[in-house]
Amino acid sequence: MARPKVVVSLCGNTVAEMLEDAALATAAGADMVEVRFDQLWVKKEAVIDEEGDEQPENHRRNREPKWNYTTLPIESINVEASINAFKSGIRIPVIFTCRPVRQDGGFPGEEPERIAILKFAIESDVSYIDIEDDVNEDDLNTLKGAIKGVTKIIISDHPGNPPSTEEIIQRVDQMATKGDLVKICYRLGSRSGALRVLEAAKDIGSREEGADVALMGLGEGGDWTRIHAPLLGTRIVYSTMDESMSVIKQGRINLEDLLISWDLMEYD
Repeated sequence: MARPKVVVSLCGNTVAEMLEDAALATAAGADMVEVRFDQLWVKKEAVIDEEGDEQPENHRRNREPKWNYTTLPIESINVEASINAFKSGIRIPVIFTCRPVRQDGGFPGEEPERIAILKFAIESDVSYIDIEDDVNEDDLNTLKGAIKGVTKIIISDHPGNPPSTEEIIQRVDQMATKGDLVKICYRLGSRSGALRVLEAAKDIGSREEGADVALMGLGEGGDWTRIHAPLLGTRIVYSTMDESMSVIKQGRINLEDLLISWDLMEYD
């Protein structure tokens, strides 16, 4: 069975932090990275403990630190300079994402501003651009019309607990008419929800034709579709370079752990 391409969603809230994470991901064998451009407007600061010391950085053996998050003003980020820095500093294909607040993202501006940023990213020839399924038709057509080169479209959604397997498949088929790849990440409330996502991914992966699909979840069992992606026929899997315990709790998976699990299960 063919292994899927592995995407590392970059950690960090500055261009420098994301570029450092991209270098680590490239060296570790990632096929692509996801630039969460909206996270540049999120300032992350460690909570000061009672003794006045900052809590330690995330490590598997350390207690999880607590963070304060604040939103930066829209004008604080130089969009053109930042996108150009990513273009020159990342050596593997890039998925460009600028997630709005309505889908739990960090972009603080209005929708026309966000569409303009996505359009600029397309013009910089990113490999993929992530567009939410709830984007209005005019904006979607504007972004599609801006594609002159290699850029492909990921249509994404981030709903709550997954419905039945049949409804998940219907949702995928509906979204597939809008782009080149469908990505749905559910917020799992139970392991039974994770099993429904797993079953839907298996049914979709068994098709001979159809759009590329990345089904996953956050929460208990969220790592199942990622770990068993080669068996399911999934084309793209999302991972992280983050090594903290919160990765496991959130249902995500570290790149190194993902590749080790594939080796152990002989997913070649």
